[in-house]
Amino acid sequence: MYLKRLFFLFFLFLSSFLSSKDLQESDSVDYSRTGDYFPYVELTNQDSISFPISYEIELHVADIYDLEVNNNFFTSYLIAGAYTDYDSIFETKNGDVIPLYPYDYIELELKEDMDKQKSNWYYWGYDDDEKYEKYAYEYNIKNSFYHKWNLREYPFDVQSLEINFLSYRDTSFIELIPSKSFPPSFNEEMNNLKDGYKIVSIEPKVTYFDTPYEAEFAPDLIRKEVGTKLSYEITIDRSGSYLFIKLFGGSFMAFIISWLAFFIPRKEFESRISINLGAIFGAIGNRYFVDSAMSSVQVITKADLMSNMCILLLILNVILIIVQRNHKITWPFFEKSTNALIFSASLFIILTFLIIFW
Repeated sequence: MYLKRLFFLFFLFLSSFLSSKDLQESDSVDYSRTGDYFPYVELTNQDSISFPISYEIELHVADIYDLEVNNNFFTSYLIAGAYTDYDSIFETKNGDVIPLYPYDYIELELKEDMDKQKSNWYYWGYDDDEKYEKYAYEYNIKNSFYHKWNLREYPFDVQSLEINFLSYRDTSFIELIPSKSFPPSFNEEMNNLKDGYKIVSIEPKVTYFDTPYEAEFAPDLIRKEVGTKLSYEITIDRSGSYLFIKLFGGSFMAFIISWLAFFIPRKEFESRISINLGAIFGAIGNRYFVDSAMSSVQVITKADLMSNMCILLLILNVILIIVQRNHKITWPFFEKSTNALIFSASLFIILTFLIIFW
């Protein structure tokens, strides 16, 4: 009986060992090379290719056009490079052909389907530089790209323009990565970038997305292919100082005129009120000018806050003048015009700095 138990335990141990070994062997199978699973190409140990195939992307921004607040797009002239370890066609030992031309796997996300001006991927051949041995391709295009404006900080806003390279093939087969040897660059002197804008930086970012395509990747494993999205974020800073003065010069002058009314003797009530009313109409007219420049914007911007602040301070000045005139209302601190003008000027300066730097 004891021998039977010992034999039974040994049998369990042996079967468990063999099953775990088979499991390890099955786990070590690279199904992507068998030909029965995605990408459905049979590879042998003699084939030098390995997955995923990486395309290293280089981007140079040559020029930017149509960067206007009223547009939901911008136009750019781009020069791109793609670098990979493999030639445009790879032939396996079994005679199968794998096309590796970038055109088959890399797309640019454009505003419209019809390209304005573009080239095909131009094949430069093999770069035998010791520090960068790759097959190189070049591509240039002038087209429009979607852009969503963020104008809450207007006129001191910073815009982030996106150039997106997409691959709809699964990341186990194709991946897009930014080139480390050739980081993104831009033309320092762009002829068509609107005055007041300047490019601060271009930073790459890689994200992933589900594609509409399904494939079988292993036994009992069918899923959607996961594509690669390589985004280049172009940060553009607006030189807001000149625009700020242009937009609010009228409002500031209106406030100064209203403020100077405190220097008029208190007995000249009509003159003080007339000056302030004129200043209020001037500030409202300036507000109309700001609104016309931002007619398509549906959010509250710093420009809106500044315009409303100027109008409210002008109304405050009128209230202070009325309080000084009306003996039934007593605000002791503001009975002196000196205190009123110091308070009004201080409040204007503090609120202006809060709006600009908050």
